[in-house]
Amino acid sequence: MRVRKITKTWMLLVGTVVLCLTGCGKETQTANFSGVTSVCELATLKCYYHNVAKAETEASGIFAKWLKTGYKKIWTEYSGIIEYGIDISQVTVSEPDKNGVVTVTMPDAQVLNVDVDEDSLGTPLTDTGFLTSVTTEEKTTTLAGAQEAMEQQAKENTEMLSQAKARAKTLIEEYIKNVGESIGEEYTVEWKDAEPGMTESEKK
Repeated sequence: MRVRKITKTWMLLVGTVVLCLTGCGKETQTANFSGVTSVCELATLKCYYHNVAKAETEASGIFAKWLKTGYKKIWTEYSGIIEYGIDISQVTVSEPDKNGVVTVTMPDAQVLNVDVDEDSLGTPLTDTGFLTSVTTEEKTTTLAGAQEAMEQQAKENTEMLSQAKARAKTLIEEYIKNVGESIGEEYTVEWKDAEPGMTESEKK
């Protein structure tokens, strides 16, 4: 399987700074990290996959040994796009503490989307035994299995999952620091792993 990361130009988002006026005309600036959702979307990795879908039925019957009756094989090449990223609903960013530490709760990366490129599908190749044919239904089933196989391979690709999480952490940290700089503050980031299925109160 070949994997090629798509490189794209992106702009780091800086959250809107809310200006809160207090007594005696003193101005207090509060950081707003609402842009973290867009940052997570930018952190998504898209990869091209190219593979071959196969299905095979062994010969059977009295003449199987000589005529390969019942034997059939079908295979077709296909390409697809896998998206790796972070579940945005599981990401939370705390307010800075008195030391300027911002705690970010984030889950592991996961496969967000699997899409077989239908335009990449060529005419399936087949090989059959005597008086044996490949049905249209079998061809359709083979192609459906291609997407399932691609998704399973993507979930097992720990290298890409690690890269996706590392990319998200880098962009989020740069984003938080830039928000701080925009209001004259210096922030540092501490990371906390989110557990699958955590509620908002549990993440805090």
